[in-house]
Amino acid sequence: MESMQELIPFAKELLSQKPTRNLLKVYMLGSVFALLHSTTWWLFQNCHYNLP
Repeated sequence: MESMQELIPFAKELLSQKPTRNLLKVYMLGSVFALLHSTTWWLFQNCHYNLP
């Protein structure tokens, strides 16, 4: 809970600033990795492959 209290002011500060092109690239890259991780996790949880 302590880290969440530190994260909220940080997020508000980021949102108050005008986003730069590099910040948007980093955000998109992180979003893509998060989506790939979630998809991979879902596949391993729901598709049980019988590998030799």
